[in-house]
Amino acid sequence: KIAALEGGFAALTVASGHAAQMICFTNLLNSGDNFVATKQLYGGSVTQFGRQFAQFGWEVRFFDVDDYDAIEKAIDDKTKAIYCESICNPGGVVSDLEKLAAIAHKNGLPLIVDNTTATPYLCRPFEFGADIVLHSATKYLGGHGNALCGFIVEKGDFDWTSEKFPILSKPCDSYHGIDFASVFGKDGPVAEMFGVKGQKGLAFAVGCRA
Repeated sequence: KIAALEGGFAALTVASGHAAQMICFTNLLNSGDNFVATKQLYGGSVTQFGRQFAQFGWEVRFFDVDDYDAIEKAIDDKTKAIYCESICNPGGVVSDLEKLAAIAHKNGLPLIVDNTTATPYLCRPFEFGADIVLHSATKYLGGHGNALCGFIVEKGDFDWTSEKFPILSKPCDSYHGIDFASVFGKDGPVAEMFGVKGQKGLAFAVGCRA
């Protein structure tokens, strides 16, 4: 249902918004890798990215949400994603998702969008170029505030077969040597089984579940 609300192909429910971010990035980053994030973020995300992720050797590079030149210049061969919030909390700044997506895709990177504040009722980031959408459903999407929950949603058309994403594109010993990008990606047999080969896949969502 969450995938349908966002217009994505697959979704995974997790324990919280921070769990969604952690599981998302464990499928993108190895020690020594980095990602670029807008600095207008929920305070807990700033702490998670800046302090806790550093414990794993993951680097975040923070920039103003509209400093597009600096964002692009910060990308190097170890950069794995661009991250932002659709509506920034706090402050209410609205990110230009199309501009951020253009920078990400120009450099072969996914755009990851935290859509917690907007919810798909106000904004569906996939329609503006996002590749992965995250939620802390504890806030608005759950409509309650008395239970923790998070979501990871994959659009389904990003190419994860690049060597830039070895966690998804290289054989996984834990799963008898399969690689998620080839088996579950948009050009793989699972997509063909669903009748969407060449259009949609769920390699990232399955990688997060694994």
